[in-house]
Amino acid sequence: MNNRSDMPTRIEVTDTVDLHQNEMNDKGEEIELTVSDLELERETLEALERRGTAEGTDEIEQNIDTAQDVSGGEFEEESHELEEVHSETEEHETDLNERSEAATMDQTKIADAQSAIHSDNANSELERAREAAEQDIEFLTEHEQRSEQARQESERLHQEHENRASQARR
Repeated sequence: MNNRSDMPTRIEVTDTVDLHQNEMNDKGEEIELTVSDLELERETLEALERRGTAEGTDEIEQNIDTAQDVSGGEFEEESHELEEVHSETEEHETDLNERSEAATMDQTKIADAQSAIHSDNANSELERAREAAEQDIEFLTEHEQRSEQARQESERLHQEHENRASQARR
């Protein structure tokens, strides 16, 4: 029998899913701002008239290039942080799936016992236990799906950001 302290509560499961979702949203917003900076830096560089002095033009271009390098570095760092959150979220999804599968096995064992029990009162209690397992399965499945959908949307947006950042750095 497993130690109950190893099992998360429903509140902990919900909190973890919410935390990962919020972290993905926050990181995605940070990345959006950084990509917008990269695009603006690129647009600014392309829009320059470049009709001042050679030294002034070189210095302007170098400073804008440096700004792009800084923004590019921020993008890489933020991307890495987001990918870590994606990885943590995926691990949590796997854990929820394994817990749901275990609860399904428990439900089957309870149903098997119900078919062998002769007492109506005991059978009623086993039915309550089977229903509790069903509720747990539904809860875990719902949270796994919610987590997976949020992660997949975050990954899709991140891919768009990567494409935009790549275009801006050309």
